[in-house]
Amino acid sequence: MSSAPFLPVPAKPPYPTREAAEEAYSRHVSAGHVSILNSVLGFHNIHYGKRENGRVQDVYSGRWYFDCHRGGSTFNLGHLHPELVRVAKEALDHVDAGSFSQVSGYRAMLASKLAESTGGALTGSIFGCNGGDAIEIAAHAARYFTGRHRFVAIETGSFHGHNEFGLTVSAISGAERKHYGIAENGTIFVPFNDLPAMRAALAQEDVAGVIIEPTPAQSGFPTADPDYLKGVKAACEATGTLFILDEVQTGMGSCGTMWSYESDGYTPDIIASGKGLGGGMFAISAATMREDVWRKFTGRDFAPHGSTYGGSEHACIVATRALELTLDPAFLAHVRRLAALFADGFADAPYPVSQRGLCLGLWTGDSRGASAALSAAGVLTIPSGVAPVLPFRPVLTISTDEAAEIITIVRRTLG
Repeated sequence: MSSAPFLPVPAKPPYPTREAAEEAYSRHVSAGHVSILNSVLGFHNIHYGKRENGRVQDVYSGRWYFDCHRGGSTFNLGHLHPELVRVAKEALDHVDAGSFSQVSGYRAMLASKLAESTGGALTGSIFGCNGGDAIEIAAHAARYFTGRHRFVAIETGSFHGHNEFGLTVSAISGAERKHYGIAENGTIFVPFNDLPAMRAALAQEDVAGVIIEPTPAQSGFPTADPDYLKGVKAACEATGTLFILDEVQTGMGSCGTMWSYESDGYTPDIIASGKGLGGGMFAISAATMREDVWRKFTGRDFAPHGSTYGGSEHACIVATRALELTLDPAFLAHVRRLAALFADGFADAPYPVSQRGLCLGLWTGDSRGASAALSAAGVLTIPSGVAPVLPFRPVLTISTDEAAEIITIVRRTLG
């Protein structure tokens, strides 16, 4: 896969030095963010300057890094993918955000492409700006369709966004719920990959849906038993509960198929997508759902979940092209080749490695130390905040030679 060409960036960054930029950020955005990156994690902030496919350059040091965090799957197609840049520039010459209160052919075009991406199994989409929006839309649809209220979620490592509902179904957000005074909202938490526990939870009263990541990112992308997710879907069907699959990080080709569920023998009732849907260019997300759920949810006097920038027209144009690029069989075959290279490259590592396509977890024991060491070696990662694992996400469009270089750096650095 060819790398994106360098594109011009401002001749000077917004602040003349790293220190000045971080002082302003600490004063006006988040002092804690700067402190965590500089002190707790043991490596300095990387201030993005030039970006090239699977790499980013620190604007102050001039050093290049392989991006193996990929923005939590925001940059599946790399940084500044040339085709998405072209489409975005053309779109901005002709459209703005559009009006959320009017019919939009651009929105319909993207929704049609999302339906195509599921093989027609899920036919309708409602748009937001981020993954948390998509999860909340899915929850609204599930409650409206079932007439029930509660949800089942995973008790370790799950994360579904920072809005209020997302925090109530995210295991890693217990402290935030307490700090913000957010009610628990009746969520039933169960272990990942424990089908009997899931069945018992679904047998309880007033359960509208299950919200689950195919493999929780903050837990290092653990691999479930082959029939686990298929069994969860069957249990949902038996109880009239909706299966909401959070594909914000595992979708858009991350696992070697368009959506991760394709290799597991079932279809969810609702998919939440985001991050990579915008191609790393625009903020957009979607809840894509089966037809009867979507028809009931949208069949009122005014479309539900109006959002000023959710499904904005310029974002829809770029997202449609991002979907087309991702659905290309040659692209998905390339992702699977890369996944096989990383599997082989880490096969004899002195630490366990979990993997689902190009979503990997390096169980080094000291994920913060490992992340700092890799940063010093030129590989950008962000450790899990809840487990001794380093989530590891190479960009999906790197070349096989670049993959081999990354593997060499990691093995030389971490063993």
